[in-house]
Amino acid sequence: MIDGIFASQNYQATQALLDVTAARHKVMAGNLANADTPGYKRLDIDASFEKALTSQIANGQVGTLNPSDIIVSPEAGLEPISLDGNNVSTDRELMLINENALRYEMLGQFVSSSLRQLRVAITGRNQ
Repeated sequence: MIDGIFASQNYQATQALLDVTAARHKVMAGNLANADTPGYKRLDIDASFEKALTSQIANGQVGTLNPSDIIVSPEAGLEPISLDGNNVSTDRELMLINENALRYEMLGQFVSSSLRQLRVAITGRNQ
């Protein structure tokens, strides 16, 4: 029964989204660390990967996401903001990191709430 809960599409989709959100945080931390590196180009999760993941979730085919499947690439269309060719804006990166952290917290609260409901169902009491 419990295996069925962890194999559910909602749980697997949430796990995949948590994995992508954690990977994005690492990438953005790297961007921030390289904000002063000449010629550095801002990286992010590849848009085609995100579209494919969204499609899989919508079609109920998410399965288990392997973190090595996450594709990271330079963000297209960003002009360099400094003369050395670097296109990382510290202010923008900090804003995106905060937004990503909120997304991760929301997903974590969803998982926590689901597990709390499971505990109540098993024990018959809410603590």
